[in-house]
Amino acid sequence: MKKVAILGSTGSIGTQTLDVIRKNADKLQVVSLVAFSREEKLLEQVKEFNPSYYGLISKSGEQCLIEAVQDADVAVVATIGITALKCVIYCLENGIDVALANKETLVCGGELVMYKVGKAKLYTIDSEHCSISQCIASRDGGKVNKILLTASGGPFWNCDVNSLCAVTPAEALAHPNWSMGSKITVDSATMFNKTLEVLEAHWLFGLPLDKIQIVVHRQSIVHSMVSFTDGSVMAQMAMPDMRLPIQIALLGNGSQQIIAPIDFTKLVNLTFQPCDVDKFPCANLSYEVFDKYPLAPTIMNSANDVCVEFFLKGKLAFDKYYSTITNVVEHFASQLCNVSVTVDNIINWDKQAQTFTKNLLNGVV
Repeated sequence: MKKVAILGSTGSIGTQTLDVIRKNADKLQVVSLVAFSREEKLLEQVKEFNPSYYGLISKSGEQCLIEAVQDADVAVVATIGITALKCVIYCLENGIDVALANKETLVCGGELVMYKVGKAKLYTIDSEHCSISQCIASRDGGKVNKILLTASGGPFWNCDVNSLCAVTPAEALAHPNWSMGSKITVDSATMFNKTLEVLEAHWLFGLPLDKIQIVVHRQSIVHSMVSFTDGSVMAQMAMPDMRLPIQIALLGNGSQQIIAPIDFTKLVNLTFQPCDVDKFPCANLSYEVFDKYPLAPTIMNSANDVCVEFFLKGKLAFDKYYSTITNVVEHFASQLCNVSVTVDNIINWDKQAQTFTKNLLNGVV
């Protein structure tokens, strides 16, 4: 029986993880549940799964994340932002496997996290990176030529670029294929999520950014592809359902059927297109920002967090993300040109960048 700690249990990934555990009750046991602030929802989960530990980050602080993983074999990390960075490193240092559903941890602290992998394993709860792992597992990883990272294109792919200034939060939250939390759904609409996933792929698979290509695949059936040096391409296909990468992260391949199979007789044509970075410039930020200075990805991510917050409140136009983020990254360039990537620096400068971005959007600076 594998003992599971779920950090972020009341969010989209957390609740789907519990669904996977229900269907694999003979193999998986919940030992702890942590949420940020949704106490009523957390207590409902506690009543059903009877964990030995549960807590709220908003009441107990981030220390409850460390307490939550003490008896776990694997920690499902589905928190928002860099809240769980210290806990992820703690788990890897102490032999607790990590099933990571949080993009920011690798984007901001990838070199710190990957250095710790060894005593414990790191799995990704992400349709793209799970797919890439499966493709590479069947071949010689040293002969990977390129990662083809698929993107749905979000709800505005077919919109005229001039209309993007007027899109609403409700429209941005109406993703055509996936059911996700509001933050990642908005990131999918701006395609900023692809910038995060490119950087994740860089750290997870050790490829330079010029070997990671974004390909728009509107149907979200092919979850990513890997091109090899012999010219062949491996792809993983499945219906769009996050329970599959969750189950693979917790139990590996070959477990019970968790999602509906593809009916190829009813499948519409599969299409693949280049990413339109003129319409969605946020998709290109990873390539533009990564080498500017060591903490540039952290600053980029912090600025985007604030942009999402302001957009959802109706205080930022959808087409102002890119200019805001690049302005913030440039603002900190001179201060951070020689500042190294450490946990404390990431936490400190994340806060400063968020404060500056809020002041920028409020017209204070």
